[in-house]
Amino acid sequence: MSLLAMSLLSVLRVKRVLAVSSLPLLVGVFAVVLRVTAGDADRTGGYGTLAGELLPLVLGLVALVLGVNAFGDERDERTLGLLLATTLPRWRIAAAKYAAAAVVTWLACLPATLGCLVLATATDLPWGTAVWSLLLASALGAAAYVALFVLLSLVLRRAVLVGLAYLVLWEGLLAGTTTAFRNLSVGSYASRVAGAPFRDIPFLVADASVLVAVAILVGVATAALAATARRLSRARV
Repeated sequence: MSLLAMSLLSVLRVKRVLAVSSLPLLVGVFAVVLRVTAGDADRTGGYGTLAGELLPLVLGLVALVLGVNAFGDERDERTLGLLLATTLPRWRIAAAKYAAAAVVTWLACLPATLGCLVLATATDLPWGTAVWSLLLASALGAAAYVALFVLLSLVLRRAVLVGLAYLVLWEGLLAGTTTAFRNLSVGSYASRVAGAPFRDIPFLVADASVLVAVAILVGVATAALAATARRLSRARV
C-alpha cells in the first residue's frame, strides 16, 4: 500500500469524517432552502453571507480537525517513530499526510460549496464567475488552512486549542476590526476569491486583488508545507 493511501485511510476515520461533514452539509442544505424560499434580494444577500463568510469559516474548522490529526493519530498511536524510521524521505511523508488531509477537507466541504452554487443560480451574479470563484476559493482555502494546521500539529501539543483560538479570535474577531489584521487572515483571502462575482463586495475581505489573493493562498500553503518537511527532517526517531 502506498504512503498516500495509508495517509488517506488514517484521515478517513468514520466518526471523525461524519462529525466534520455535518457542518458543511448543513450549510449546503440551508443554501438550497434559501434558493427555494427567499426573494431575489435575499438570495443575493444570502449568497454573499454563505459563500463569502460562512464557507471560509467552515473550511477552517474542518481543516483544523483533519490537519491536526494528520500526524496526531501517528503520535497518539505511537507509530510516528516507526514511520520516520523507514527509508522514505521525510518530505514525502509530509507531502502525503498533507495531500490526504487537504483532499478530504475539500471533499468534506463540497456540500457547502455546491449548495452555494445552487443558490447562485437564483441571483443576478454572473454564473460562470460564481462557479470558478467558489471552487477556487474552497480549494485554495482548504490547501492553505490544512498546511498551517499540519505544521501546527508538529510544533505544538495543544494544536487544536491554538488553532481554534486563531480561527475564533484572529479571524473571527480581530480580522473584522482593521485591514491590518484582515490582511494576515487566511479566511479573508479565501473570501476575496469567493467575492469575485460582486462589483461591490458585501463582506469583509483582504485588501488585495483576486490574483494577489490566489498567490498569497498558494504561498501560504507552500511555505507551511516546506516548514513541515523541514520540521520532520529534524525530528528524532
